[in-house]
Amino acid sequence: MRRSALGFWIGEKGFEKSQWAQGYRYRMRASPEEFKNGIDCPAPLQIGPIKWKVGECFGGSGNNDKLRQLKKELAQAGLDDPKKLAENEYWLKRYGRKRWYPKYINQSGAKNQQGLLRGLAAWSGYDPLNEERGKTWIEADYGKPLVEGKKDYRLPGLLTKEQMQIELDSGKLPKPGA
Repeated sequence: MRRSALGFWIGEKGFEKSQWAQGYRYRMRASPEEFKNGIDCPAPLQIGPIKWKVGECFGGSGNNDKLRQLKKELAQAGLDDPKKLAENEYWLKRYGRKRWYPKYINQSGAKNQQGLLRGLAAWSGYDPLNEERGKTWIEADYGKPLVEGKKDYRLPGLLTKEQMQIELDSGKLPKPGA
């Protein structure tokens, strides 16, 4: 710990209390108030007089209502810096693509998401048969600004069908006797 110019001590415990006072979690642990009320945290495993917070060990999450609210605000804000918007216009004219995109908002932490061991769709985000979406995996409601900004964007190197056929044909070996 060290003393700051403001006159108080800065350290691990002080930062933890500061985060809890703002409504955010520190080190993916629920605050004592959240834990006491059972808000977004699993109940501890109790064997006799010993309580063990297994959920913190294997399924801890920094997500709570305050963080979800912050994620929604960031997702809705999008890209709002005028310098970056002007640079995007320049890049679109010159290179045919944008330079700046909205901030990445991680998609974890849907409200009432339960369960540590979920299916592959919950981890990969790919559930073509909709077997898990809405059952074992609830998608967050704050949007995906990074994906929405790239709807019409083609990655460099992706070929059209015609170009792909030309590429495949150019690698074929000549038939014997030809």
